[in-house]
Amino acid sequence: MKLLRTLALLPLAAAASQAATIEFQFGKNNPVGSNSDSGAKYNSGTLAGITVAGNISREVELGLNVSYKHLATDAVPTFSDSDIGVLNASLDFTYNLNPRGGINPFVGIGLGYSWLSKLDYTDDGINPVTPVTTSKGLFTAAAFVGMRFAINNKVDFSLTARNNHYFGLRNYDGTAKNNVQSWEAIAGLRYRF
Repeated sequence: MKLLRTLALLPLAAAASQAATIEFQFGKNNPVGSNSDSGAKYNSGTLAGITVAGNISREVELGLNVSYKHLATDAVPTFSDSDIGVLNASLDFTYNLNPRGGINPFVGIGLGYSWLSKLDYTDDGINPVTPVTTSKGLFTAAAFVGMRFAINNKVDFSLTARNNHYFGLRNYDGTAKNNVQSWEAIAGLRYRF
């Protein structure tokens, strides 16, 4: 009986061992929200990321996604320019709708943590431009959909639409922001091992 249980687990172990992947991602993000204390809105920015994943089953993947996004705010006369960098790490759960085909649609969710680094340029009265950097961390949740296209038996090209929500983000004056999220369009190359 023990032999039968061991034999039943072999296909799962073989599938998991052959299904480790790494994906390199590049794209654009379009944040939604504004600084209520300044009236400045966030502009679209670029992003770069990497995902390392493994299959739990043929359809289900669990992966670690790390990405860096660059945001900028619109300048207004009463507010100085700001650059914001967002380093995000999330644990992503992906469900593949057609794991055996050459075209593989997928859906997923992710939970993670983001570190925001803000670089302000202020006039200190002596030097016209003095950088001041502040960093904050906050929790994030994401939902995503996409398609993978097989280039060969080891490489896929992927297109993904991802929505990130940021929890606990606050304005300069300490008030909470409402509905802060980022829509992302991502292209990637995924390698299977």
